[in-house]
Amino acid sequence: MKSVVKWLSTPYYFNPSSWFKLKTSLILGLSSFLFLYIFRPFSISSLEEKIIFEYTFGISFVSFLGTFYTLFVPPLVFKDFFHEEKWTVGKNLLLIFLGLLLIGTFLWFFANTYRAKNNSESINYLVFLTYTYISGAIPISFMIFINEKNVRLRREKKAELISEINVLKPKQIFNENIIIYADNQKEFLNISIDNLVYVTSQGNYASFFTLKNNYLKEEILRVTLSKVSDELSQYSNMIRCHKSFIINTKFIKKISGNARGYLLHVDCIPFQIPVSRSFSKESLKKLI
Repeated sequence: MKSVVKWLSTPYYFNPSSWFKLKTSLILGLSSFLFLYIFRPFSISSLEEKIIFEYTFGISFVSFLGTFYTLFVPPLVFKDFFHEEKWTVGKNLLLIFLGLLLIGTFLWFFANTYRAKNNSESINYLVFLTYTYISGAIPISFMIFINEKNVRLRREKKAELISEINVLKPKQIFNENIIIYADNQKEFLNISIDNLVYVTSQGNYASFFTLKNNYLKEEILRVTLSKVSDELSQYSNMIRCHKSFIINTKFIKKISGNARGYLLHVDCIPFQIPVSRSFSKESLKKLI
């Protein structure tokens, strides 16, 4: 039981791309059409041949719309729940379960409405949902399990290889300070580059974490992370590894990976810093 709970809480990747959602919806709609038209379950073969294509195409179109709605609308409404860095296998399975319930309900309504017009026998709702889950949830859940495992192992192997390559790489030291001004050009911070561990965004503010006497000290300035990144671009050890983080590569001890992406480990930080998925293998090598 504990292993199941642990697996459900395993990080997983929720793709926010509209093109990915459209492509997934099209694939599901097309596969539904091919399955229904070729195998003709639910007594489809009892319908007149001239309306079988129209009937199966209609169901497939509803599948396409239901899938696209499930992938597109809820993430817009429940943004925090669908946050990429909080997404897990369990949340992905819950989305599939609710999505199939929505799609199955609409398909059942469409199928019975169409059958009634053609004087065909109606389909029981629970039976229809059961077949929907058997044909959809089981294979999709299996695919999630295989995909999570394969992606995680692949990233763990790549992270281990990158760590081994860079373990003896000398750390460049910058014994100098930099002054970063706020957006109002009045407030500023005078920061030691060598002691700056990382910078993260806090809305319209940026938090600067410096290491002093083995403790992290936070200083906040009203400035965008993009501006901070530009100011620090002259220092090769300061890299913006994520849309919300700039990291001092001097402090990175190792890199690990999971199905959601790569993570940077720093001894003085109580959490792992995420790495943007847009980072190439060569860019990852530069991080540590």
